[in-house]
Amino acid sequence: AVKEGDMVDLGQSRARVLDVPGHTIGHIAYVFDQEHAAFVGDSVFALGCGRVFEGTMEMMWQSLSKLKALDPRTRLFCAHEYTESNARFAVTIEPDNAALQEYAAWVKQRRAEGQPTVPPVLERELATNPFLRADLPALQAAMGHPGDAVATFAEIRGRKDRF
Repeated sequence: AVKEGDMVDLGQSRARVLDVPGHTIGHIAYVFDQEHAAFVGDSVFALGCGRVFEGTMEMMWQSLSKLKALDPRTRLFCAHEYTESNARFAVTIEPDNAALQEYAAWVKQRRAEGQPTVPPVLERELATNPFLRADLPALQAAMGHPGDAVATFAEIRGRKDRF
């Protein structure tokens, strides 16, 4: 078994292991810093994040915060192509986010052409993914939880679960 901080060699590349519990207790990510790539499983998706099955909302927010701290050029290799449905949801949370509106239009076009939208780049996700933006005061206020990133994240996750 691997744990946070372990290094894993794969060919000429080296990955570091991050513990990212929340979706499941044992969820991990492999971060290839030199390649600006992270294999994140179900922890984060383009414009979304995994459901919280085994962990807590606080645990998931802490895991997403670790991923948010990666180099913004990092490509996030997620486990599923949920971007189109995630985009439809995200615009209900931040309808005035111009970067999100532009991204959602691009996603719709790509999927209409049968093209993938993954892996997303972290920099774009930081500007558009509501699950990664729960620490922003304006979004906290809009969700009814000023000053509380965990409660804001939980509110967004709950809304997505019912979407």
